[in-house]
Amino acid sequence: MSASKPLVLLTGATGFVGAHVLDQLISSKSYRVLAPVRSPNKIQHSQTIYTAQLSSKDLTFVTVGDLSAPHALDTLLQENDVSYIVHLASPYFTVTANPIEELVNPAVEATRNVLTSAITQGKTLKRLALLSSFASVVDLSKNPRPGFLYTAKDWDPVTEEEAAQNGVMGYHASKTFAERTAWQLHDSGSDGQGKATFDMTTFCPPMIYGPPIHYSPEHLPKNGIAGLNTSTMRLITGITGKDPQFAPKVATPGLPHCIDVRDVAKAIISSLSLPAGQVDRILLCGSVSYYEDGLKGLRAGGTQGLGEEGTRCDPKNHFVIDKSKMWDVLGMAETIPFEKTVEDTYAAVKQLGLL
Repeated sequence: MSASKPLVLLTGATGFVGAHVLDQLISSKSYRVLAPVRSPNKIQHSQTIYTAQLSSKDLTFVTVGDLSAPHALDTLLQENDVSYIVHLASPYFTVTANPIEELVNPAVEATRNVLTSAITQGKTLKRLALLSSFASVVDLSKNPRPGFLYTAKDWDPVTEEEAAQNGVMGYHASKTFAERTAWQLHDSGSDGQGKATFDMTTFCPPMIYGPPIHYSPEHLPKNGIAGLNTSTMRLITGITGKDPQFAPKVATPGLPHCIDVRDVAKAIISSLSLPAGQVDRILLCGSVSYYEDGLKGLRAGGTQGLGEEGTRCDPKNHFVIDKSKMWDVLGMAETIPFEKTVEDTYAAVKQLGLL
């Protein structure tokens, strides 16, 4: 272990996005990582991958029962010289009978507690990176808004009353309310402690697809494809013609705007080296694509089990996401093509024995 490497406190390290952020942090060899997890059972797969880093203390897992509990990260920040916090942990599903209790409250309270601990205990903290979502930006009541440009100034106008109606609105509210809470605490402070002394970057990506690396054949969801993380489940179900709304054809996603999970991880890690004093809300987007648009290579290769040909996307029929900060602030002029995202995701799920 090199004690000179800055320490990153990473929440959600065992999730879909978190696994990629962790992998890129480790691969960079520029950071040490401290990853709080809810249960030791969550890290079994990671322990087999990062044996050397765990041994050298470049990676440390620690059990923190619930980020929604007040002061959940206080001790970690008191006992470690944390330079950066990357907060990813947040529920993502849209089927629930109680959106407020299962989606909104956990997301908001976890974010509140992370920010409060950071402000009051993060004496060495330089920057906090928060993964929000385009769900905190878009106004669902006005879709598809052909040609309209969403920018970082836009906010989802969802209300708590709307959030209680169903899981989709609950998810949108969870991301919107959590990100607003983060900015309020960062800019105005917590419990009279004053505003944050660290910089903050929030990221608002649309649908995130890409190869899931947080599973292994020995650690699979019990109900197969249906138990995969939400975006991977939707993509695989959609391209195999198993979405009941479109079967037997390839499905059309409700939100065609998307980005590869590896680009999301790259964006988050790039933000850690931004100049001091730079505070930003950054929209991310790779392409505007329907599932069929990503199947050219798989179909040409004779892949079996795909759905019947579905609809292709005409981006002119949809709104536009402002990529200027992704280009200018992060230097990400190029992103992984959707076709490669689909091919790599299909291959990863097949390697897990689920296809």
